[in-house]
Amino acid sequence: MKNHILKNGLLGGLVVVLYFVLLYSIGRTVFLNVMLQWLSLALYFVFQYRAARADDALYGGEREFRHQVRAPFAVFILINLAYWLFYYGLHLADPELVRLELLAQKENIEAQLHRGVGDPQWASQLRQGLTEIDKALEDPVQPLGPVLMRFGVGAVGGFVLAALIVWMRRASR
Repeated sequence: MKNHILKNGLLGGLVVVLYFVLLYSIGRTVFLNVMLQWLSLALYFVFQYRAARADDALYGGEREFRHQVRAPFAVFILINLAYWLFYYGLHLADPELVRLELLAQKENIEAQLHRGVGDPQWASQLRQGLTEIDKALEDPVQPLGPVLMRFGVGAVGGFVLAALIVWMRRASR
């Protein structure tokens, strides 16, 4: 494959999905472990860095920032798309994951309320959230909206990671 962005994006997406398949095959709680979820960003970084290096080799490393950040950011988007498609599909296939996530959210909110939040309005919102979680636990399904929102928010983080890669490559020259 000659297109370095597509090559790194697709290969990175495959590696990230395989990483999460491995975590899921070990167990649901391992798959949902926050530290292991964040650790996957190291895989994103590797493929974004490879794309930035290939892009600089093709077009030169002295270009404007906006031109240099394009390749690693596009790779992030492709990898993230593969991840969120896998995530959504897995949650549709295994509703127990949704239930476990809702229970974790419920425990977190209950812990906050137990410690005391200090603001009565915030406490009321948290209690309302508990009610919504209890309702969702009756029939746990993964709606598409929150997945799309997290994909979009992740793009901001992906741009920051791409910018960091460009900065690191510039600083090393």
